[in-house]
Amino acid sequence: MREIHHRVKNNLQIITSLLNMQQRALTDPAARTAMNDTRQRITALAQIYRALYQGPDLKRVDLRPFLEELTAQLLAGDLNHGGSVRTEVHADPLVIDPDRLAPLALFAVEAITNAQKHALAARGGLLTVDFFVRGDEAELAIGDDGPGSAGGPGDGVGRTLMNAFARQLRGKVTFETSPSGGLLVRLVFPTPQAPPVVASAFNTGT
Repeated sequence: MREIHHRVKNNLQIITSLLNMQQRALTDPAARTAMNDTRQRITALAQIYRALYQGPDLKRVDLRPFLEELTAQLLAGDLNHGGSVRTEVHADPLVIDPDRLAPLALFAVEAITNAQKHALAARGGLLTVDFFVRGDEAELAIGDDGPGSAGGPGDGVGRTLMNAFARQLRGKVTFETSPSGGLLVRLVFPTPQAPPVVASAFNTGT
């Protein structure tokens, strides 16, 4: 399984490299942006497989370092922002399976990409990524201090995808004004539960 995860990650990285080459060859700004968005999504999927084969558990991923690395990768991979972007990432401890991590990671990609385009591109600013576990509910909140509004992104692909990923997690999305004045995107969904440990049939006790 570790080797399979490694090979899948490598194949996704090849696709990312091909998209990057195609993006550099494009001259239309809208086409370049669309290609970059697609590349970011595939990068997030590749990171899931890397976390699986590098971690101690081949079936689950520690969410805290995953979110930290994903945020750093997305900001490093965006060549469009002109100002300095500061990040604050907080995540409560949670180990999550890839079936739930994939829509959560892709939701984060859409929210962070939206903040990059509409709040951080010109002047930089602050990006916050927070994940909280409150009993049976978990919350992912991504905010910025830019000129966003509680209306959130328009009815484009990004908003459609965020709603779709939220449905996969049986969650709800809200768009609010962040404490710093920008946009705050909240995803609240049932807390993923770790599978129960099955006792060995040979362990009969005393």
